[in-house]
This record gives sequence, C-alpha cells and structure tokens, in this order.
Amino acid sequence: MSATRTEPRPRARGVSRDDPSLFTVVGTELARQRGGFSLWFTLLLPAALVLPLGVIAAFSPEGQNGDVWKIWLNVVLMFWGILAPMAAALYAAVSVRQDDDARRLLYSYAFPRHRLFLGKFVALALVWLGSALILTALLSALAVALGQVGDIGTVAAGVLLSWLAGLGSLALCLLVAHMWGFATTICVGVAGMMFGALLADKSVWWAIPLAWPMRVVVPLAEVFASGVPLPPEHPLMDTGVIPIAIALSAALSVVLLAIGSRYVNRKEL
Repeated sequence: MSATRTEPRPRARGVSRDDPSLFTVVGTELARQRGGFSLWFTLLLPAALVLPLGVIAAFSPEGQNGDVWKIWLNVVLMFWGILAPMAAALYAAVSVRQDDDARRLLYSYAFPRHRLFLGKFVALALVWLGSALILTALLSALAVALGQVGDIGTVAAGVLLSWLAGLGSLALCLLVAHMWGFATTICVGVAGMMFGALLADKSVWWAIPLAWPMRVVVPLAEVFASGVPLPPEHPLMDTGVIPIAIALSAALSVVLLAIGSRYVNRKEL
C-alpha cells in the first residue's frame, strides 16, 4: 500500500493577526482611548470652556449691556483656538507614554512599524474631533436657547475649522513624543499656546504651525489673538486666510507623518 500524501493547506492571506491593517490599528487605538485620560479630557474640555467662560461673559461690561451671547461665543472660540496646541500635546504625550511597553512588543512583529504611528495619529485626530463635536453641540444648543440660531454656522466653522488647522500641531506633537518623550511634548504645547496668543494675528502667522488654529479663529470670532474685539472693517476679519491655514496644516501633517514613519521604521528596539 502506498501512503497517501497530505498536502499542507495554504495559509489564507489577509487574516494574519501578526500583520494588522491600518484600519485594524486605528480601531484598536480608538478602543484604547475609550478609558482613562483621553476620554475624560475629550468630555471635560468643552464643558470647562463653555461653563466658566459663560459666567465671565455674563459679568463682563459688554455682558452687562445685554450682549452676553456674542461675548460668550467669541471668548469660547478664542480659548479653543489658543488651547489647541496644548490639547494636541496632551493627547499625543499621554497616549505615547501609556503605550511604551506595548509598543516595544509590537515593534518586534514582522509588519511595518509606521502603520502603528499612522494609526495612532488617525485615532487621536478622531478623538479630538469628538471633543470638537461636543463643543459644537453645546454652543449650538446655547445659540438656540438664546434665540441666536443664525450663529450656529459661525459656531461650527470656528470649532471644526480650528480643529482642521490643528492637525499639523497634532502630527508635530506625536513626532516629538516618539522622539523626545513626554516632557518635551508638553513644552511644545505650552509654547504653542504662547505663540497662538501672541503671534496668530501677526504677519508671520503662516510660519508658526502652532498658531494656525488660533489664526483661523481670529476672523470668525472677530477678535485679536489677545481677545480684544476687532474694530469694524479691520483687515484681520478677512476669512481668506482660513483655507490657507488648513492647507498648510494638511501639508505639514503629510510631511511630519512621513518623517515619523521613517523614524519608527528605523528605530532600534
């Protein structure tokens, strides 16, 4: 009798757990962000902006004259733009620090490491978008309650376009977190807040990525970067800078993500 030879079954392609797709990496990162700092920061940041600043607006001289909503909206948008670099730094620094041990293990698997880097960026951007949508919902609800439905478009534009202009800051902070760690990333966020408050309304804004979120807010909230209201017909009210800031942010994100991908691919364990 001749022995029957059993041919080994070919391994199905695309189902290996050791070679996750970018979609899988993003989903895993989002699942990891559902607890801990990222969740609480995402939920509390909008409330921390809307509630205290509403009290300040109510007791301001303009608020005492009956213009509470306008001051409230402008101040919230201003702080959203100024805090954007710090938010990006916190998201990136905390997430990278929490994943130190797991990342060392994952880097030992035979798939491109840059997939983890890109997946983390996409996941953090989506989490940050969640915070932006919560803030948009809160301000829109207030606009409806105060009879200012016409300002909902300004609310959405001021919050969401500033988020888009901040993606370059997120890519920068994520790269810094991987290369130099937590403390340096937080320093970048603090510097970004200062740049936003001091230089977002200056002619050099285009050269300072961390000031781009606040530069988008300036014409929409009609305030200087310091929070002082713009006089009528001021050149800073020109909204033509908004697509420029968003395009610069997109371009910078691509460049920094490419640099970060090369860095993590070549990094020694």
